[in-house]
Amino acid sequence: MKKSIACWTAAAACALLALTGTAEASDAMAKPKTWYSTAVCAVERIGIGDHGKNQLKGTGKGKSKSEAEKAAQRDVQAQISKKYGKGYRAHHCTFRSSRR
Repeated sequence: MKKSIACWTAAAACALLALTGTAEASDAMAKPKTWYSTAVCAVERIGIGDHGKNQLKGTGKGKSKSEAEKAAQRDVQAQISKKYGKGYRAHHCTFRSSRR
């Protein structure tokens, strides 16, 4: 009787350990890494080709590198629209991306 209780307890403990795993393993599997990107873009007046000396910096994140870069460029474009109004756009952007 004692031997069967001990076996059952050991089996239950092993089953629970297999289901829960370690905290590090469950965090790594549950949370995929996200891409973060920074864009530095020149401000161009549309139609004139004037890139000027003005540059703005924006940030973005996404599931892939391209999503993060697009989000960063959209952030810069939003800043340009707010600061300069119509007729200007982000041009010749340089990106730095990392996965964390």
